[in-house]
Amino acid sequence: MKGLQSVWAAVFLAVLMTAGSWALAQNHPDELNVFHDAAGRTSFPIELSQGMVIVPVSIGGSAPLRFVLDSGSTRTLIDREVAASLGLKEGDAGSLQGAGAGRIPTHSLHDVDLRMPGLETRGYDCFTADLKPLEQSIGTRVDGILGYGFLARFAITVDFEGKEMTVELPTAYHARPGFEELPLEIHDQWAFVKGELVFPGTVTVQDSFFIDLGSSDAVDHPIVKTLQSRRTSASGVGLGTPVEGAVAEATSFRMGSFTMKDPTVACCGATDATSRMIGTDVLRRFTVTFDYPASRLFLKPNRSLHAPFTSPH
Repeated sequence: MKGLQSVWAAVFLAVLMTAGSWALAQNHPDELNVFHDAAGRTSFPIELSQGMVIVPVSIGGSAPLRFVLDSGSTRTLIDREVAASLGLKEGDAGSLQGAGAGRIPTHSLHDVDLRMPGLETRGYDCFTADLKPLEQSIGTRVDGILGYGFLARFAITVDFEGKEMTVELPTAYHARPGFEELPLEIHDQWAFVKGELVFPGTVTVQDSFFIDLGSSDAVDHPIVKTLQSRRTSASGVGLGTPVEGAVAEATSFRMGSFTMKDPTVACCGATDATSRMIGTDVLRRFTVTFDYPASRLFLKPNRSLHAPFTSPH
């Protein structure tokens, strides 16, 4: 299956920032988030690789590193070899669940400052992990992963067609013309949006779908396990050991007022919650604003809205 390259669709243990740094980031954003623009926003180019959003990030004056923006990760991660080359001191050992089977060893990193064009954002509790398997999965170097703690500080707009990302303080963000607003439900540092799947025949599923920028899938749902039209495929490709999954073709997927035809639906995630998921094969059809602080998602369709969906391996 091409998808379920979910970088961390099932990270169970993370609380990305300490309670103190979280409160400081929310109540005193100027102390932890410094923009070059006095209006509190910055825009810069991004790369796309196998559906992943690659963001330029510097640490401690380093050259730009390659971080994946991943709404499926509750942690911000730095590759262990990269952290060592930057002189970052590892703390307590732990582990996490990746997209596949097995657990991934980690070590904590405290009070890390991140820079990207036009922004310095400070005070993150990060973790080291071996990200080489992810590099092999998506075909490009990955130095780190930006997870929930970064997304929760800002309103973040990803223009998939223009390959540009805009980061704004929540107080600076205003909804723009042409965007449709959808409510987000945020549970355990994961964001969910309502959607509807229709399959051939009489099967219709209305559910809350986990939004996973770290997956190149279109849609995942466990209903696939009950369909006679399903076929087997590999699941959990990325970090962790792949496991057997299944895929089937739906008639349509609807999110808000937008209906997309003939998506491939995969099954299943590492947890029950993350087995109901939308990935970048849906999201790439829009300019998307993730406003976690206000629990809102904004969508503006681009020219790929009705493009054919990617077939799985």
